[in-house]
Amino acid sequence: MILINFINRISKSRLIATLLGIAFMYGFTSFVPNHRGPKLAELGVLKVVLDAGHGGHDPGNLGTGRYKSTEKDISLEVALQVGDYIGRAFENVDVIYTRKEDKFVKLKDRTTIANKAQADLFVSIHCNSAANKEAFGTETFVMSMTKISANLELAKRENSVILLEDNYEQTYEGFDPKEPESLIARSIAQSVYLDQSLVLSAHMQDQYRERVSRRDRGVKQAPYWVISFTTMPSVLTELGFLTNKGEEDFLNSDNGKIYMASAIYRAFKQYKAGVEGVEISTPDFESEIPDVSDEPVPTAIIDNEQEKPQKGEEKAAAAVAKSDPVTYRIQLMASGNEIELTPGNFNGLEGVKRYDVDGLKKYTVGEVTDYKKAVSLQRTVREKAFPKAFITAFYRGERISIAKALEMSRALNSEKIN
Repeated sequence: MILINFINRISKSRLIATLLGIAFMYGFTSFVPNHRGPKLAELGVLKVVLDAGHGGHDPGNLGTGRYKSTEKDISLEVALQVGDYIGRAFENVDVIYTRKEDKFVKLKDRTTIANKAQADLFVSIHCNSAANKEAFGTETFVMSMTKISANLELAKRENSVILLEDNYEQTYEGFDPKEPESLIARSIAQSVYLDQSLVLSAHMQDQYRERVSRRDRGVKQAPYWVISFTTMPSVLTELGFLTNKGEEDFLNSDNGKIYMASAIYRAFKQYKAGVEGVEISTPDFESEIPDVSDEPVPTAIIDNEQEKPQKGEEKAAAAVAKSDPVTYRIQLMASGNEIELTPGNFNGLEGVKRYDVDGLKKYTVGEVTDYKKAVSLQRTVREKAFPKAFITAFYRGERISIAKALEMSRALNSEKIN
């Protein structure tokens, strides 16, 4: 229905031009998911692309003008620090940067770098801005046309960097940065990775809030070019508002950048552990990272009542999670045939359950309410001859996305803290 609504909003000729333009630019095979995507849980997270937003003659947002550094400088420093942490923690992970210095990189080239590398993850790092100088907090975006209206202006602003490129009309034929709806065809392909992108986004927002005491503006959906043309789970994260003096001070401080890089690194570690179903030990170097409690953290300046955290939705989600908690199960397999639920049919595992979806019979084992316990259970199950077993989430007997389950749990934890 959402797709039909968007098609109705644009002319038939524009839709055809968009589809053909994208097809010829990237080849019709680009609509087919990267072969690493469906095998992600089997292969693991072995390549990550870190994309420092803007660069060169594109400074990004300028903040309040009190500092020489702009968005391009902060995003680069944080990206390099994240890469350093990942490289030190995981020798088998290949960290790839779209830029490692102050230079301009076309949006198309950023996605090409990720796709050619057949990366398992793409993280684009930015700093926010707003006309309202009191706006503050972190937010992380995934590509989707589902909730486009709320974040349309943000997408237009980020996509407008295309206008700084030479011959952009030819390079991005069929796409108008002022009309992100023309990315509709790409939203279909990127939706393959939506759930994984949402999980990483939820981990990042959790880390920003819990580790760095940042205001959590949530995980959002928007048609950003740079996360629309990647063929892997992809997110775009906004570290804070440079137009807010308090957050600008924080993001320009050495420790501020270290804290934010540490949060992204820890979110990556959580995501990798969940995908691979393994428990990741804490590297020695993490003890070197300064703790937020070691010194006062500059806070955002809040004068506008509208920018104070709204608790209504959080309380509603927390009430739901408290009265009827989300549960996690480990899915073993799916079959078109009914299999008797005896341990002998499932390598000795007891307590196997079945649920039916679209004519398929899916078999799960275990049921816990804590995601970390689910990861531990997944690891145990994989060791017992089900190496492709993965975590599923349920609410009131119906399967929901892992991202939704984590969101409900996060709301409940936030209520407990407050």
